[in-house]
Amino acid sequence: MLEATDGLGAHCVIDAVGTDASLDDALACVRTGGTVSVIGVHDLTPYPLPALMCLLRSLTLRMTTAPVQQTWPELIPLLQSGRLCVDGIFTAAMPLASAPQAYAAALARADDHLKIRLEP
Repeated sequence: MLEATDGLGAHCVIDAVGTDASLDDALACVRTGGTVSVIGVHDLTPYPLPALMCLLRSLTLRMTTAPVQQTWPELIPLLQSGRLCVDGIFTAAMPLASAPQAYAAALARADDHLKIRLEP
């Protein structure tokens, strides 16, 4: 990212993965005065936020869960039509009935799973 931006970094970086490493990467890729948005679900392990670095670089941190329900009316038709392809972001697919196991596997990073698609 730094090479692609002549060493400046991105204006905004979104951590949608939810790991310490992904947040470290997001903080490293954002430019001074930039924004890091965290929507990935992190586990309960405390994260050692480099607060002084964030302060000195005037970073804005936004942390929230994604309001996915608000996007469904627009998103579902895009997915159904094939205009939006999301296959590359999923590491596995499991039946909806296996949702508890899918969440457990994603949180445990079992078999390197990060995003598991639940299918009807």
